[in-house]
Amino acid sequence: MFDKILVPIDGSSDSWVAVDHAISLAREENAKILGLYIADERVIYAPCWSAAGLMDPLSPDCNPVLLEQAEVLERQIKEQGEKALKDLRQRSAVAGVEAETYFETGIVSQIILDYANQAHLIVMGRHGAGGKWSGPLLGSTFEAVARHAPAPVLATVSDPRPLNTLLVAYDGSDRAKQALEIALHLVKNRDRRLVLLTVDDGRNDRPAASYEAAVLAKEQGVDAKRLLVKGHAAEMILKTAQEENADLILIGAYGRSRFLSALFGSTVDDVVHRSERPVMVCR
Repeated sequence: MFDKILVPIDGSSDSWVAVDHAISLAREENAKILGLYIADERVIYAPCWSAAGLMDPLSPDCNPVLLEQAEVLERQIKEQGEKALKDLRQRSAVAGVEAETYFETGIVSQIILDYANQAHLIVMGRHGAGGKWSGPLLGSTFEAVARHAPAPVLATVSDPRPLNTLLVAYDGSDRAKQALEIALHLVKNRDRRLVLLTVDDGRNDRPAASYEAAVLAKEQGVDAKRLLVKGHAAEMILKTAQEENADLILIGAYGRSRFLSALFGSTVDDVVHRSERPVMVCR
C-alpha cells in the first residue's frame, strides 16, 4: 500500500522524529523513503521583498547588499540541507531502507505537494523549526498539505513505538472508509488490535455507521473492538485513544468543498493538535 513514503525535513528534532516514523513504516511496508529538504524562499528573500516592496528578488530595484545577504543565507541553508539529507540516507541505510533525497528552494507547501504526487504516504512532524508547521492548521504548511495532498498525511508528535493498537475514528463518510481501509491493511495478518470508534454527536445515523465499520472489518477477517459513545467527537477520540492505549489514530479528512469551513475548530484540527500520539489524516 505504501510503496513510497515522503518525509519533508528541516533539521529540527520534530522532523527527525518524522524520519524515524517513516523509516519504521518503510521497513514494514518494504517501501522507499523520499527525503525532502526545502529552503523557504520567503525566509531567504524576505528583506529584499520588504525593502523593495516587490515579490521579485531579482528585480533591479532590490538592494544589492540585501540581495547578496540573501544569497549567502541560501548557500548556508543548502549546506545545512545537504548535511541533513546525508544523515537521513545514513539512518535509512542502517535500517535497511532505500532512500532518495532531494533539495529544493521555493514555497514549502507547494514543493511538498509537488513531490506528494509520487508518494503513497507523507510523514511530517507536527511542528517544524521556527514553528513553520506549528500554530492552527488553518493557514499552516501542515494544513495546506493535509488539505491538498493526494495521499494520507501522518502527523508525528513523539518517537515511534510499536503499532500494537490502532484506533479508527469512523463516521461512515468516504474519508472514514479510507482510514479504515488503511487500518485494516496495517492490522491484517499481524498481531495488532483494531479499535473502531464511532462518536454519536447527535448527527446522522451513528449506530448504523458503527455497525458498518464492524462489518467491513469482519469481511477482511479482522475481529475489531467496536465502540459507540456519545459526546464531542474530538474529546471522545482523544479520551478513547488514551484509554485503549492506542499507538496510532486514523481519521478521515474533509473533502475540498467542506474543508475550509469545517477545519477551524473541527474534529481533525482538535485531534491533530491535542493528540499525544501520531495521527494519520486520510484523504
